Amino acid sequence: MSMYLHRSTKTTVLRRAGASRCKYCNTPVEWFERYDALKIPLTNEFPSRRVPAKMRWHIERGIAYPGTDAYSGYCRIPHPAICPAVDHPDLPPDIQDLVRVLAVRMRTAIEKGEFTPYVEPVAQEEAEHPEPEQAQQVRHVIAYGGTLRIGPCAIEGLRCIARDSQTGQRCESAVCDLSEGRWETVSIDEKQATGRQGQMVLNLTGGTIWAWQVADFSIAVRWWRQHCPEHHNSPQPDHVQNEIIPFHPLRHDAYVLTERPADYDLTPDDRVVIHHGPTTRTTCASPSCSNTSVLTHPTGWLCWQCEKQERRRRRTHQRWGQNPESPDNSDDTTPGPDWEGTGVDGAGLPN
Repeated sequence: MSMYLHRSTKTTVLRRAGASRCKYCNTPVEWFERYDALKIPLTNEFPSRRVPAKMRWHIERGIAYPGTDAYSGYCRIPHPAICPAVDHPDLPPDIQDLVRVLAVRMRTAIEKGEFTPYVEPVAQEEAEHPEPEQAQQVRHVIAYGGTLRIGPCAIEGLRCIARDSQTGQRCESAVCDLSEGRWETVSIDEKQATGRQGQMVLNLTGGTIWAWQVADFSIAVRWWRQHCPEHHNSPQPDHVQNEIIPFHPLRHDAYVLTERPADYDLTPDDRVVIHHGPTTRTTCASPSCSNTSVLTHPTGWLCWQCEKQERRRRRTHQRWGQNPESPDNSDDTTPGPDWEGTGVDGAGLPN
């Protein structure tokens, strides 16, 4: 049997090739090309009046678009939004009933041995950097130069892991110093956000999250090694294992921050104070000059520019044989020593 695409279709995907089942819950889905060249798994059609507007999709000439089909009044739902293998908080009652029905089907297929849920394999990164045992519900990401690492708790709760040379126990000092960084939005690696869960993370965050951005590489090394300033370059081995591990958008999707954390700004006493210099300044004595100095000078002080001009003026008067302090010399026509033998008289006229 041969299958052909209709001449009005905008996609090259055959419906037979697009039919599939979710590997996590075994629910039938259909893959369609989206309007932005991506692909999306959609469910069967449902009445649009029972589906929230943000979850409605429709098919037009083989391409998936957001919204409702204007001719039929039906729509499709993205399967990741109702997959029973994933927790979905704050769903409308009608959608919750649908997820409950799919969950019953999934459990029945598992009990009968007809379906085995797919389990993500353990990555090499997870084996090398296991999750800390005492991880808290709030975990902050520390960033520098595009490298993201996540701690076991909030940044203010990070404790130094070095060994105290005096007590032999773990250091009691904190790692955090609010003057060494600030909260900024950073981009997550979209190559790591693969699959259905990765698409959900990208849709939730828009590809950016809030992270504590440190200002210098040496500071970033100290934070990532989980050392206080006193033990930054300590040659002794750490008392416990490092609790700061590389950030992965799928492993740590529950800890991503989509809003800037509050109460992390420096207090007025901790802020950098910019001094504008003394309030009184010495002004240059030249009438046409507005230069000032922060130092205290005697009356008649000249700035370096006016002092340079004054020295040039004095040399000129000395060359002409005039005394710059005597006003009567302006009418003196007696030739100076420089005019002798030049053929010019004292009045500036040729002989």
